[in-house]
Amino acid sequence: MPPAPPPTAAPVRLLVVEDHDDLAEALQVSLKREGYAVDVARDGRQALAMVRRTPPDVVVLDLGLPGLDGFGVLQRLRAENVWCPVLILSARDADADKVEGFRAGADDYVTKPFRTVELLARIGALARRALRERAGATSPGAGAMAGAAAPGDAGVMSDAYDPATAAQGVIGFSDTELGERYGLTQRQVEIVRMLAAGLSNPEIADALSISRFTARNHTQQVLFKLGLPSRARVASALRAAYDRERGAATRAD
Repeated sequence: MPPAPPPTAAPVRLLVVEDHDDLAEALQVSLKREGYAVDVARDGRQALAMVRRTPPDVVVLDLGLPGLDGFGVLQRLRAENVWCPVLILSARDADADKVEGFRAGADDYVTKPFRTVELLARIGALARRALRERAGATSPGAGAMAGAAAPGDAGVMSDAYDPATAAQGVIGFSDTELGERYGLTQRQVEIVRMLAAGLSNPEIADALSISRFTARNHTQQVLFKLGLPSRARVASALRAAYDRERGAATRAD
C-alpha cells in the first residue's frame, strides 16, 4: 500500500485593516489571487477582535482608521504579545510617522500610492517568515518548510544565508569602524549587521537569545545613533557612507 501523501500546508492568513471599501476590496482580490487567505477589518476595534479570535500570520494595517487608529491597534497587539509581522500601508509619508510606526512594533512600512508588485514582494517576505515560525525550529520537516516560498514570494531573497556574513560585504565598515564612527557598543554593532541583512526584530531576538521587547529597544537605539528613520535604510545608508569615505581617502592620496 503506497504511503499517504503529506498534508498540504495551510495557506498564509492575512488580515487587511483598511476603512476605504474600494481599496480593501482591491487588496483582498489581489492577495487572494496570490494564494493567501484574506480577511478584512474596516476599523481598529474590529481588527483587534478578529486578531484575538483567530490570530493571522501577517497584518496589513492602515493608520487612518475610525475609532482606534493604526498606531493604537499596533500598540495594543504588541502589548498583548501578538508578534505576527505587521506591514503598515498608509498615505502618511512623513519620517516622523514611519519612525513612530517602527517604534510601535511595525515590521515594514509602505506608503500610498504604492506599486502592487512592491507591496506583494514585501508581504511575501513577511509571509515567508510566518511560514518558518509556524513550522517551528524543532518540528519535523521544519527546514523544508522554512525554505519554501510563500505565496507572492517570487524574487524575494532566500533565508538560507548567514546574516553577519551577508551584511559584512554590504556595509563595508569593519566592526571597529562601525563602533567608533557611530558610538556603538559591540552588541549594537551586531544589531546593525542584522538590520542590514534584513532581519526583523523577532529574528534578531532568536539569533541573540534575547526577548523581542529587548530586540526592539536595541533596534530603536541603533536607528537613533545612525540618524536613520527606518531599518529599511540601514544597509544603503552605511554603504553610501563607506563609499564616500573611501572615495575621499582615494582622492586625498
